[in-house]
Formats: sequence, structure tokens, C-alpha cells
Amino acid sequence: MLSVGHLEYFREIACKTLATFQDHGVSTLVTISPHCYDVFKNHYPSDDPATRLQVFHYTQYLALLLDEGRLSFGEKKPSAGNEKGKKIITFQDPCYLGRHNQEYEAPRKILNAIPDIELVEMHHHKETGLCCGGGGGRMWLATDPGERFSDLRATEFVQTGAEVLATACPFCVVCMEDSVKGLADRDRLVLDIAEIASEALKA
Repeated sequence: MLSVGHLEYFREIACKTLATFQDHGVSTLVTISPHCYDVFKNHYPSDDPATRLQVFHYTQYLALLLDEGRLSFGEKKPSAGNEKGKKIITFQDPCYLGRHNQEYEAPRKILNAIPDIELVEMHHHKETGLCCGGGGGRMWLATDPGERFSDLRATEFVQTGAEVLATACPFCVVCMEDSVKGLADRDRLVLDIAEIASEALKA
């Protein structure tokens, strides 16, 4: 509703949602989607301290747990280049986590904390990162093959030599998986950081 400009209805939904949270004693909210994070953090009413939420994107929450020593993936070995056995991963910055909310470090802190992972950056990253095409609605527009935003990102992904493109947004996962399917190298994967962290905890 916010995206299409129906502000009155958005405020109605927001007030009802905040009332539900208040009824259940919710004070902290962790979101999966950067879009949800942006809306709860920046667009929900915050005048009343009683209904004000502490909002985290899940990568921020996991990074906080790492800082507090409540989450560990084991000992991180010093990197010495592309050591044999290390999985090379690059990261797609979601627009609504990065450019809209200036959060670039939390996802990288998680990836850098996982043993046997080497993080390499695509040419466009952090402040210069490219949209996957989902956040702005481009995924629903007819675009010539090879010109979709996600196709451009898939090309940069290949150029890094990485095996895995990590991201932290459901839109990025969908758009990037679709473009990566068209690559000649079908061994490359698109994974959410939550999936990578979960597998690391099982190791």
C-alpha cells in the first residue's frame, strides 16, 4: 500500500499491526526481507514510545549475536589467498538494506565469520551495488535477454570466479536464481546468507 501511494490505508494497517504487537508485548522485531525492515524502521508511526519497535534485519541480528559471543561458526583460519578447500562467495547488496538503510557490514561480518569461506566482491558493490530488478518492480517488465538487472549481476558474479552468490533478500534470491539458470556454468549457486549460516552451524 505504501509503494502504490495509498497512504491512508497504509496508516490503518500500520496502526492495527502495532496494536497487535503491543497486545503481545512485542518490542523487538526481526525481519527476513529488507523491504519489511525498511517499512517497519522508517515508515511505521513512532511518535508513541509505547509502540516504538526495535527493528533488525536478520543479518543485523546475527551480527549482534556474533559481537555478543552468542553465535559462533568455529575458528576462522587466516586467509592466504585462494586456499584449496575454501568456498569462494560473493555478495549481492539488497537495495533496501544497502542504499536505502546504509547497512553494508552486517552481512559481510557473518560471511567473514564462517570458516572455509573467502568473500570476494563484485565490481559493483556496497554504495555502487546494482539492483537485482525486484525492488523497483523491473522483474515484471518485459526486458530483452541479457539486459535485465539480474543478468548484469550474474555476469559480474561469474567474473569474480565465485562459486556462490550470497544475498539477504527474497527478491534478490528469486531474480538472481532466474538469471544464473541461464549461465553456461550451471554449478554456480544463489543462496541466502541464512542458508549459508545454517549449513555452517551443522558443520
